[in-house]
Amino acid sequence: MGKSICMRKLIVVAGVFLLLSTGCVADQTHPTAGADSAPVLQPNIIHILTDDMGWQDVACYYRAMHDDEPVYETPNIDRMAQNGMRFMQAYSPAPTCAPSRAAYMAGQYPAHTGVLHVYGGRLARPWSQNHSSIDPFYASRLPMDRPIIADQLKEAGYLTAHIQKWHLGGRSNGYPTPLDYGFDFSWGQGPVYNDAELWDPKNKKTADFEGLWRPMRGDRLSGFASSYDPLAPYALDPNDDDRPYDSVVDLSIRWMDKVKGQGKPFFMNYCPSFVHGPVCTRDRKRLEYYCKKMGVPFPADPGKIAELNSGQSNPYYAAMVDSVDWQVGKLMAFLESTDDPRNPGHKLIDNTYIMVSADNGGLERHPVSRGKGKGSVEGVTDNSPLSGGKHEIKEGGIRVPFIIQGPGIAQGRVSEMPINLIDMYPTYMAMAGIKPKPELELDGCNVLPVMLDQADVAKFMDGNVRESMFFHVPVVMPAAGAVRKGGWKLRLNYSPEMRGNVDVELYQLYNDDGSVCDLGETKNLADSNPEKREELLGELQAFLKKTDAAMPYKNAHMTGDEQLPGAEKVPAVLELLSEKDRVFVRFESGQGKAAVVEAKLLYTTNGSELLRDKSFYEEWFEVPATIADGIATAIAPPGMTHGVFYLRDENNFLITSVAVPSYSGAGANARYVGSEGLKDGYNYRPGLISLINTAVAAESNAKKTRQNVAALDTAIQAAQAVAQTPVEEKPYALAMRNLRKEIRALDVPEAKLPVMNQFKTEKWQGIPSVK
Repeated sequence: MGKSICMRKLIVVAGVFLLLSTGCVADQTHPTAGADSAPVLQPNIIHILTDDMGWQDVACYYRAMHDDEPVYETPNIDRMAQNGMRFMQAYSPAPTCAPSRAAYMAGQYPAHTGVLHVYGGRLARPWSQNHSSIDPFYASRLPMDRPIIADQLKEAGYLTAHIQKWHLGGRSNGYPTPLDYGFDFSWGQGPVYNDAELWDPKNKKTADFEGLWRPMRGDRLSGFASSYDPLAPYALDPNDDDRPYDSVVDLSIRWMDKVKGQGKPFFMNYCPSFVHGPVCTRDRKRLEYYCKKMGVPFPADPGKIAELNSGQSNPYYAAMVDSVDWQVGKLMAFLESTDDPRNPGHKLIDNTYIMVSADNGGLERHPVSRGKGKGSVEGVTDNSPLSGGKHEIKEGGIRVPFIIQGPGIAQGRVSEMPINLIDMYPTYMAMAGIKPKPELELDGCNVLPVMLDQADVAKFMDGNVRESMFFHVPVVMPAAGAVRKGGWKLRLNYSPEMRGNVDVELYQLYNDDGSVCDLGETKNLADSNPEKREELLGELQAFLKKTDAAMPYKNAHMTGDEQLPGAEKVPAVLELLSEKDRVFVRFESGQGKAAVVEAKLLYTTNGSELLRDKSFYEEWFEVPATIADGIATAIAPPGMTHGVFYLRDENNFLITSVAVPSYSGAGANARYVGSEGLKDGYNYRPGLISLINTAVAAESNAKKTRQNVAALDTAIQAAQAVAQTPVEEKPYALAMRNLRKEIRALDVPEAKLPVMNQFKTEKWQGIPSVK
């Protein structure tokens, strides 16, 4: 991707940006049509992406649906809605955070990014052996070479920042971090932000990564902010209604204050951990206020305080929503009171698009771990009239608040046009004056024309109107896909037997005139409206095929008396073989056995403690395998320590080359174990030989440019000697480590291979300080 600053000329018609032509300029202005007109500056862009905040948690949304005053108070977000535009049908790409955030950053549906849920990068297995469905394997991170929003804005001359929660990198101690994906300012491993002027790790007050959200130790009645000492963590501010200090919003303001005078526009992706659980607050004053407002005594016990589906009845959660709104107010106050050096005579707010949204729908419940009601479930928020909440692709799990204020957006507007967070990528490009790039393969639409009242429909870059929006969540809860088109929504349950669901559900959310019909998804019309069912089902199935969407497997080894139909035809594994860097699995074929229709090799390159630093989880990846004559074959990726073939038969059953225990049968650390539970994972040798082959190629390329290859040659010879010995973890892991170190030290294509850069840890990279 080029790094030149190419910007597009804009003209202004009645204060609205219109795309005119393409050009490359050296500053951050867009020439206007008239010679006497003032230049139009590229706007600043701020997205406040909250965590788990529900559609009805924002007061103006609650009022719109209930015609009543809410318990939660959000005056600052409400003021943004009054000054800008509120979308009533905004959607997250997924009902949980990791896939939603990855989709937002990449401008693509989760089915396209491959990040499908929050537990990626692990060997796929049944949650329990009596489960009929098995989650597919899926990645825990976006590919490092996937262009994200920040890449495009940086090319257009923007300074970029990501603040706080990321949750779309890998499982290895936070890597890849926002800095690894290309943000100018953010945190790396540690996590430590990369500007010493703004982040001093010795200052425990300002360098508190989680800030005011940080969970309280012990229980949620211990650790309230109580000190007025300005140097104390969470110090109370008597000039701000005794609000506790928050290092996260403070850092964001200090960053904007620093970069505002650098002559460039800025993009800030502000991602607080509010209002994700644990449900607690350090703001005792707000907790007392909401207890009184709800008519409940201030808690004397840290246990259960709210029932399920009881409206806005959890005072802890109310205080958390209140804190989010306060953070929004702090950011807005800075923008409204700070002069804009790029735009003399104006404040920053005059040329800034600022948005508030959530990464998924509101969490309805969580387990009580302490005190009264321990072991039961507590109500968190209530998404009514929407059905369901976080984790589900019911409306309550995927519909989110979305409010935008900025130049050209009329005050007090409300839109009923459906939008999605994946639309932000092309929309930000349009805000920055960047010409559409088909090579990015974006799934979203530029909705800036809708925001500026130039259009009332969303269009793709080819000019076609978007009619349908898709969702794909193939994990056990909910193991379903959905399509929203017009006022209709169809849900396809991938494993209906798991939860006693029907295969297909069809709901009319809105009437033809746009009025509300069935937001609660209470009336399944699949049988009574077969034409609409088949239309939407066909669209969803075409989408899944086009994106090659990962689907759940069926479990052929369920415990109990009943087996799924077709389980008796599942081919058995006959033999595991390897030859140099190739690995094979031979399985039954013919003779009444189902055909194997899909094969992939799951592998890890850090399946040894010798390759993992402290708090560094094993992470798995996948490569395709070929099928022929009852044998699946793959080349071991360089440095593979362990591998497992995953085969799918024609009836959708899973066959693995070696038994993989269920989570419930894998012990206390079931979510993290992988290679240690495998009896035969093609351990070490094929991956070492593959890495040796890569090193030999690197050496050859380095010699062509007269680089010093002595150290690499020594490492190759040592590794070749190890590969001739019986497999033992220590010598093989150390040989891999040393080879990677010497390959990466050279300027050769092999050093830049993704498999050579999966982790950034001392042990895995072979840094000499490691003993």
